[in-house]
Amino acid sequence: MMSNSALVSYTQISPNCNVPRRQQIRKITPHHMAGWLTLPEFGALVAKSSRQMSANYAIDKDGNIGLFCDEANRSWCSSSPENDHQAVTIEVANDGGAPDWHVSNAAWRALVDLCVDICQRNPGLAGGLLYTGNARGTLTKHSYFSATACPGPYLGGRFAELAREVNRRLTGAQAEPMPAGTALHLERVPLYVASNSLSSAGTRTGTYYLWGTAVIGGRVRITNSPDNAGRPGQVTGWIDLADAVEAAGVRDQGDDDRGLSTIRIAHASNVQALALYELAQALDLVAPGYYRSAYTDTYKTAQQIEIGQISAGDAQAVRKLCEEIGAAYEQEG
Repeated sequence: MMSNSALVSYTQISPNCNVPRRQQIRKITPHHMAGWLTLPEFGALVAKSSRQMSANYAIDKDGNIGLFCDEANRSWCSSSPENDHQAVTIEVANDGGAPDWHVSNAAWRALVDLCVDICQRNPGLAGGLLYTGNARGTLTKHSYFSATACPGPYLGGRFAELAREVNRRLTGAQAEPMPAGTALHLERVPLYVASNSLSSAGTRTGTYYLWGTAVIGGRVRITNSPDNAGRPGQVTGWIDLADAVEAAGVRDQGDDDRGLSTIRIAHASNVQALALYELAQALDLVAPGYYRSAYTDTYKTAQQIEIGQISAGDAQAVRKLCEEIGAAYEQEG
């Protein structure tokens, strides 16, 4: 009999399932709840036969994991019997609403842990996760099988990252160290005044930089400018190392065949920059890690802009606007 994850802290088995599943587990399908239910609340929901849905696991916004359908059985979750007979399905609670449906850092880390555990226990996933941007991969989305936004823009935009991190953990590879001055695109990340602070001093959103490479108590120091990296007295505060790793670099929107590119504008007036930002916002490219900008002069009259890893269609729209407003650009990829 297939085993379930030992990471589970809450169990309420739903009657909405097929016993047993007809195929070997060879996929994982994370969903978003489009809400922030607790595990008991989710359990009460899927306990209703009239609801006609379930999931193998659910994760709340604090990172707690619940079991609602044994892995040996097929959950009713992805609008596709073919997918669900092969997949372990995971519902992840949101800590923010539409349009981004943000997922907390705690929930994200629990999702990574759970995916690693599932791969380690199931021979059909022994090779790790493959994200292809379509149903052929071993990491699939609900939206591949139904006209739905699930798993939401935030979580859905991180599937390539999820596959990479799970596979890195499975192979035991070490994460590359981040040098001082690394750009960190923070989104509601808790800030601490010291490495051993028990409570946060608020949150930070925006682009900050790694002050130094030292990790103390699982935390690192950040600063507000790359020029301040390593300079005494220029520490904004401390954040968890896991949050820093998550926020580093330009995020990848998917290792698929869409012709992903990065577009860089070295100099744009504030008027040009506003037009570019509004276009990026309309194309859903302004989440931290996709869009970054910084002033290029003391008087803050011009900006340098980078829009990272965007699809061919979106890149064409950005290029067209650059040409219309007279902003010189470079495209990579």
